[in-house]
Amino acid sequence: MTNSKNPEAEPQRRNYVSLRGGQARYGAGKNFLLQALFLVFKDPFFVALALSLALNLLALYYFLLYKTTTLEVFFASNSAFYNWFSIVSTLLISLFFGIAMSFLIWQWRARKENTAGHTGNTFIASFFGAVSTGCPVCGTFLVSILGIGGGLMAFPFQGLEIKVISLGLLGFAIFSSAKSISNRDRPVCEPVKKETFLRIEKGDFVLTINKGTIKPLLPAFVGLSLLFLVLYLPAIADKFNFRLSFQPSSFQTTLSSGQAGSVGATFDVDSSELFQKINPPEGYTVDAIYGDIGPKLLAAGAIDFERMKSIYEKAGRPLTKEQLKILTEGSNQKIKITPDNSYFLLNFLWALGLANKNPILEEGPMVKYGKGQIGNFASTGGWTLGTKKATELYSKYEIISIDNKQQAILEEFAYNSYRPCCSNPTGFPDCNHGMAALALGEIMAGQGASVEEIFEAFKYFNAFWFPQTYLDIAKYFQAKEGKDWAQVDGRLVAAKDYSTPQGWSRVRNWLKTNNLTEQAPSSGGGCGV
Repeated sequence: MTNSKNPEAEPQRRNYVSLRGGQARYGAGKNFLLQALFLVFKDPFFVALALSLALNLLALYYFLLYKTTTLEVFFASNSAFYNWFSIVSTLLISLFFGIAMSFLIWQWRARKENTAGHTGNTFIASFFGAVSTGCPVCGTFLVSILGIGGGLMAFPFQGLEIKVISLGLLGFAIFSSAKSISNRDRPVCEPVKKETFLRIEKGDFVLTINKGTIKPLLPAFVGLSLLFLVLYLPAIADKFNFRLSFQPSSFQTTLSSGQAGSVGATFDVDSSELFQKINPPEGYTVDAIYGDIGPKLLAAGAIDFERMKSIYEKAGRPLTKEQLKILTEGSNQKIKITPDNSYFLLNFLWALGLANKNPILEEGPMVKYGKGQIGNFASTGGWTLGTKKATELYSKYEIISIDNKQQAILEEFAYNSYRPCCSNPTGFPDCNHGMAALALGEIMAGQGASVEEIFEAFKYFNAFWFPQTYLDIAKYFQAKEGKDWAQVDGRLVAAKDYSTPQGWSRVRNWLKTNNLTEQAPSSGGGCGV
């Protein structure tokens, strides 16, 4: 019976009846999630709140992505599946975050049951989303916070599993909050019996274990369990030697007719011929030999010979007799990069750059920005082909001896050469391409090369490792300045204006404006071993 003297009683009763009627309309509470969505978002305030939270989180994710790469580099560096899975899951994480937080705030305002565990899980999930934001090739801004080296490359599915876990955790928080909001568990007016898992009575700790006390702890248990799972995923991947690669792995040497795009009428550029120039089928030879670098790397533990053989066999590219000799006996042959060995050289040089003792590693940006956690970079934590940990190898062995004059040449090259996967110079080798470039500079400087010769070699090595970027750059110089690839200055190409994500983006935009963009074959592998 309604109390007519109390004007607030009628609205409360109507709300209660409406809620129970809503359960009947939705099938006796079977669609409690739809009911909760209706109850919360019928208020425009919560619609605006959810959208605002979602968009702000999405903006944060974009900021974190842009700290290490650009969207254009991200799309070019990974497969279409990886790119779109990442984008769709990131959008869903942002949307779920907005819904979950709106549910929690609605519960707080309505003084309904709300556990701290659900709130914590919502923030853990959004943090997971932030951690998994980035590019496996270019690096991730927050992975090192978890104490994980190697970036997203350290995970079995390159971080996609973190996004799935994040969505699951947010879904769990939304699901649990929806049950409470729709009163599926109990009527609105039923009193809640407060009972806690651990309490203090008369100075003693009292433990109460039953369904009522365990249930509120479930969200916290789920969240912490998933947090530990994410922390140990790289270790699990190492133990079972299981990691999927989502980077393009085609090793074609020419542009097929199906890949060729349209060429603007203003410029006449033969992309098939141009690609042959930046990635010559016969290879590019450096005026330096391998020497005994391979045996020294094996002796130092920088390369586990059997593991490296196994990795290449599983990839369908078993080591050749020449490569086996380079590793086990050494070779007096000059170093030559080709479409067939660019992947081998990337890892070989990565190991050398990591292990070789040099002031650039001991006094440069790696130490400055590593802040005592040198193993958290993709170039260190991501190296898994040694018999020792990367931190035990880092700048420990004098494999290449360099005098002061040669060191000055190396440093001039290292601090003025960049790579398209990030905005850092070779002197800050935080990814494998940077470490490999440093090793190339060490070999050449140690064998008497000039700085200009190193820049020229770097121009070709980078073109094998980043074919799309340098096809675009070569086309830009040919179309705009009429210069053949061999005529383009290596130092100029290696600089910030071209060999960074921002520089490549500028070149790419010019090509798009003039209808000159085309897809290049992939070559040389990604940032994983």
